[in-house]
Amino acid sequence: MKKEFPIDFIIPWVDGSDPDWIEEYNKFAPEGKKKKSFEFRDYGLLRYWFRGVEKFAPWVNKVHFVTCGQKPEWLNLDCSKLHLVKHTDYIPKEYLPVFSSIPIELCLHKIPSLQDHFVYFNDDIYITDFMSPQDFFKCGLPCDCAILEVKDSGKAPQLNTIFNTINAINKNFKKKQVISKNFFKWFNPIYGKLNYFNFVLNYLQKFPGFIDFHMANCFTKKIFEDVWANCKDELDIAMQNRFRSINDINQYIFRYWQLCKGNFTPINLRRRRHFYRLDSANIDDLCKSIRDRTYKQIVINDSDIDINEKMKRIIQTFEQTLPQKSMFEI
Repeated sequence: MKKEFPIDFIIPWVDGSDPDWIEEYNKFAPEGKKKKSFEFRDYGLLRYWFRGVEKFAPWVNKVHFVTCGQKPEWLNLDCSKLHLVKHTDYIPKEYLPVFSSIPIELCLHKIPSLQDHFVYFNDDIYITDFMSPQDFFKCGLPCDCAILEVKDSGKAPQLNTIFNTINAINKNFKKKQVISKNFFKWFNPIYGKLNYFNFVLNYLQKFPGFIDFHMANCFTKKIFEDVWANCKDELDIAMQNRFRSINDINQYIFRYWQLCKGNFTPINLRRRRHFYRLDSANIDDLCKSIRDRTYKQIVINDSDIDINEKMKRIIQTFEQTLPQKSMFEI
């Protein structure tokens, strides 16, 4: 399996049931947002994320596990491929503490010892079949899918964050110039039916938005540095928000920036990747996909409904397919 350069993984995590974390949260939370406890549902899936990495992506250079200082009791801190990263290790102290993912993600490139090429995971994204470095990077470029989409639904502050992020992109790029410069990265046979969206929205003068596939995102540190050099004021405002705010900008700005710069290799992100939302997912299909390795990546998205029985089935399936402890476990 050819690997031209080292590739790191990053995954953030928080234990919202930790009394010390709740106390710290309430110390800074505005009135009306203070909590006596959090309905944090840790079903124990995180260990299977690590097992999937070890089995299906053994070539990874290092996993940077980002927390406010917390760690699962089973995590093996002596593992040579594990780097436990505290927020204080890389987020400037004037922005700390934070209780939103926004500042945590905007400074990822400052993580000590992080390689130039890295993949960012959320903790609901699992590797369920063998992946090669070329699934993430080809010819030194992140693998991605440049597909336009109109963003017109959602709730504040999430919807505001999307609009703020897209506005920053339109401020720095001219849509017509971007697409004409890298035409075959925007209209490519590998996208299949997804080309339809770019076709239909091509008449617009500005970028209306981009399809977000909610999969692991591939980045280079240079892109983060480029965005910070050009959008420092907007990012600084977002960094000051300890909690979600209507003037946030999220980490997708780095992905969109890569697309507009043409610094990516076109792939179809819908192939062998699948999103499962637990309030509507067919649990039989979900578990079958884990057992049969139907997809290389799956998202198991939590919901507000009672999913205890579904989660028991998922854990049993993961335990059947990934029964051995990984090097990341004690």
